[in-house]
Amino acid sequence: MIRIGLLIIISLILTGCLGDKSDLELFVTTTKAQHVAHIPPLKETPKFEHFTYQADLMRSPYVPPSRELTEEVIDTTKDCLQPDLKRRKGRLETYALDNLKMRGTLSEKQNIWALLETNDGSVYRLGVGQYLGLYHGKIAEVTQSTVEIIELIPDGSGCWTERFSSMELTGE
Repeated sequence: MIRIGLLIIISLILTGCLGDKSDLELFVTTTKAQHVAHIPPLKETPKFEHFTYQADLMRSPYVPPSRELTEEVIDTTKDCLQPDLKRRKGRLETYALDNLKMRGTLSEKQNIWALLETNDGSVYRLGVGQYLGLYHGKIAEVTQSTVEIIELIPDGSGCWTERFSSMELTGE
């Protein structure tokens, strides 16, 4: 019964659309005749200048750079605090600490890991003893709301000093 009533209402609505449309067609044709679209001409294409690429003296982009160019030069002859240069750097050691945000934690029994987001949107899981930041930062402690970091800052005389930093949980 409801279906029949619904069909009757729909058919009445649709029959109202079948009226005389000649006034609309007249309006469209007069509007098209009165308003001519003006399209500005295209700009002249710039003249092509041939460039000879000469990179004989430069490093090829398909060959990795030599180790001397990528490694930090640190004076290890002094008997003071030094970073471990033999350690392979991690992915998060290419980001400054202000480009990282703590987004949460994961825990399993006694282990707790921090979830850190980079400024390009990637999320990483890090725990105590792992490295991050540009200054050999090592995670000292992870709690539910903070990450405590010990960084090694060069003092200018060939030695390094410890600097304590922390990251707090952000919910932005």
